[in-house]
Amino acid sequence: MCFVVNVYAACNYTDKVLFREALTSFKRSYQNMVGCFCDDFNAVRKEDERKGLRGSPSQKKEISGFNCFIDTNCLIDIPCVGKKYTWFKSNGTAKSRLDRFLIFEERLQRWSSYKQYVQPRIVSDHCAIVAKSWVKDWGPKPFHFIDAWFVEPGFKEYVKEKWGTYNVQGNSISNFKDKLKLLKGDLKDWNKNVFGCLQSN
Repeated sequence: MCFVVNVYAACNYTDKVLFREALTSFKRSYQNMVGCFCDDFNAVRKEDERKGLRGSPSQKKEISGFNCFIDTNCLIDIPCVGKKYTWFKSNGTAKSRLDRFLIFEERLQRWSSYKQYVQPRIVSDHCAIVAKSWVKDWGPKPFHFIDAWFVEPGFKEYVKEKWGTYNVQGNSISNFKDKLKLLKGDLKDWNKNVFGCLQSN
C-alpha cells in the first residue's frame, strides 16, 4: 500500500501555510504507510532555486517556512537529475524550481534508490517530474544532532533515562550501535514534540 499526494499550492503565503498544515495533519494520519507529496509546492528551498525574479522581503520567510515544513514532517527531498528549474516564465526571463518529490523519511529504505528526473517542458510552463529507481548506495543515513538541544531543560536527563531502558543483545559494539539506533528514533520524537522547529523558534 502506498499513496501519492499530488500538490498544487497557492501563490498566496497565508494560503500556503494553511495548506502545509493540512498536509502535516494528513501525514500524521498515515505515517505507517509508504507515501510522498509531489508536484507544485509554489516554493523554493534556497535562493539559488529562483532566477530572474526580484527578491522580496518575504522571500526568506517563505524559504524558511518551506524548509521548516519539510524538517518537521521528516520529509526527504530525493536527489534531482536533469534541469535545475521546473517552472519557466513564458518570455523566458524568469525560472524557479517549484516542483519536487518529498518522501517520508520513515519509508526511505523502500525508496532509497529513487531519484526525481525533470522532463522536457512541452505544453505547460512547468516541467513534468518523474520519480524513478536509480540503484546507488547512499551509505549510512546521517544522524542529525542540534547543539542547542543541550541547553534545553531536561534533555540530558531524557537521554540518560531512555538509554537505560534499551534492552539489546550482543557484544558491546553491537549493543552500542543498536542503542544509538533506538535513541535516534526517540530523539526525533522528542525534537518534534518538545524542542520544535528551530527555524520558527
